[in-house]
Amino acid sequence: MRYAQDSRGRLHGSDDLDITSLFRRVHVAFHRVGAALAFRRARVAVASHPAHVAFHRVGVAVGVLVLFTLVSPATAAQWQGTEVEKDGTLHVMNPATPVVEPKVIKPEKLWQVGGDEDGDVLFGVLTKITSDDEGNIYLLDSQLNQVMIFSSGGEYLRAIGREGEGPGEFRRAADLFLTGGGDVAVMQRMPGKIVVLTPDGDPVGNYPVPEYDGMRMFSGGRRAGSDIILGVQRFKRKETGFESEFELIRVDHQGRQTATYHSRSASRDFANMVVDEKTLGGAALVWTTDDEGRVYTSDNFDAYTISVWNADGTVERVIEREYQSRHRSAEEMKRNRPHLMIRRGNRTQRPDSKVSETDRDIQQLYPREDGTLWVLSSRGAFDAPEGTIATFDVFDHEGKFVSEVSLLGDGSYVDDGFHVVGNRLYVVKGLSSAQRARFGGSDDDEEEEIEDAEPMSVVCYDLSPIVHTKK
Repeated sequence: MRYAQDSRGRLHGSDDLDITSLFRRVHVAFHRVGAALAFRRARVAVASHPAHVAFHRVGVAVGVLVLFTLVSPATAAQWQGTEVEKDGTLHVMNPATPVVEPKVIKPEKLWQVGGDEDGDVLFGVLTKITSDDEGNIYLLDSQLNQVMIFSSGGEYLRAIGREGEGPGEFRRAADLFLTGGGDVAVMQRMPGKIVVLTPDGDPVGNYPVPEYDGMRMFSGGRRAGSDIILGVQRFKRKETGFESEFELIRVDHQGRQTATYHSRSASRDFANMVVDEKTLGGAALVWTTDDEGRVYTSDNFDAYTISVWNADGTVERVIEREYQSRHRSAEEMKRNRPHLMIRRGNRTQRPDSKVSETDRDIQQLYPREDGTLWVLSSRGAFDAPEGTIATFDVFDHEGKFVSEVSLLGDGSYVDDGFHVVGNRLYVVKGLSSAQRARFGGSDDDEEEEIEDAEPMSVVCYDLSPIVHTKK
């Protein structure tokens, strides 16, 4: 069985609270064009959500910053939602509209590498970006099977890793993270393993993971405090098909599974196989982590619901928001139809597929360093007006819907990759076209010429003046 999965998971070839007792004030200062603006922000003493996260889909232009307050005692009192307990778990029930008016932001462009104007750097398909404590940038190229390292200022330093099965080598690279000791961990999709290298490229070995019977595939990995969160799919053959089981698990530094955050299983028959978009890859589960070890999951395609998990596998809270699903056009349904290919010996089979008439309500989750959670919804991703990249729903550290933030510039969630690491935003221009060129399109493209992809480039923007709060 073989399939290709792109960066968005598509397959191709209660009681009122005493606000005064719960909130404490912290002072934060913003600086803009030589003038200082100070404001107060409320936060719960026992709750914060710092993060190291990845965004998707944007191109941004240089412009004037609109600075804003995400949470304050005044706006918290105006929140119109409710907090209820269901089966012992706190549910934060948000209305459709936020507390404050929408905000518009234009980050400052810092540098750009790759593309037509930079012949010294050539990218294949960039699927993950992260950084170290010195600000060096690590870019995972899943097509070239290497990690390219740049300085904080965008200067190319070196490439590490290569395709193969020897020490420090990997194939079908799926994800990238840095270990607690500063080494580079590259996740190979199938057969699943995590190859560890020093920042200079010397092999360290493989990251310990639980042992499994049968064939296993890794779909994603994130560092969460001193542990890692791992998406694992296992397959077992049967006479007429196969069985699969997916789990999102926590693994400690000794390779022991210590918690489970999501699980699902399926049984498929070769003779009558139908692939449903809602049950596959990133469409079935959207998830991420923060630096304190929390895990955030959205496991319902048709619901605006987010579970926030503690490290021990218990649910801290569930965030919900009133939301109307976005209906797709015929072209959008065609673009999102799953394309799965199964090979049995010398035979190739393409099973029937089922595509949703609506988009997934939650597209991406981004915990931020200031304790907020940014959520990219289907409407925020696909209904952005001209000149707007996307609109993000902003929730405070309690899960209350406080604001909407729009990013302006030249880009598209459909066309480009969008990663936020610390206080920087990285735009991977031309990601979708590069993936189409790599995978060769689908049966629906038989009468369409697959054009050569434009050279991929990475643009770095500064987000530090936009949100600058301290924990």
